[in-house]
Amino acid sequence: MDSGEMLGLFEAHREAEAARDIDAILETFVTDCFLETMPLGLRSEGRDAVRAAYELQFFTSFPDLAPEDEGMAFGDDVIVVWGTLRGTSRGNWLGIPPGGGTFAVPFANVVPFEHGLMAGERIYFDLATLCEQARIPLEEIRAAAATLAATQPG
Repeated sequence: MDSGEMLGLFEAHREAEAARDIDAILETFVTDCFLETMPLGLRSEGRDAVRAAYELQFFTSFPDLAPEDEGMAFGDDVIVVWGTLRGTSRGNWLGIPPGGGTFAVPFANVVPFEHGLMAGERIYFDLATLCEQARIPLEEIRAAAATLAATQPG
């Protein structure tokens, strides 16, 4: 894919995220897609698992979650996007009750493409700062993520 095609698909993906339209989000991904949240050590594979990750790890936990893309770079079939991730802890995250705090942390996404769609996303952010600002206990989130990771296939 050329950079214009990748950008167009990524922008459609961001619009679907902003609308909380998980079906439209999934349409931007290949069937055997992945969503990898690097600071948690969690990788969801396949559309059902990616749907659950969006619902349970992001939109329920942080209903106002909004990435502000500040820059991007293109490679062969990959986009790297960076900016500021903002949100408020309003729902359970990995089983940990919300802290109610608002956060703004730097993030980076690595988005590979294949077969004209996004293969998945690798998401990087500062977990400690997010937890501190959101008033969520960092060690409890790490423990919950480790427990979940141990049950994931792979």
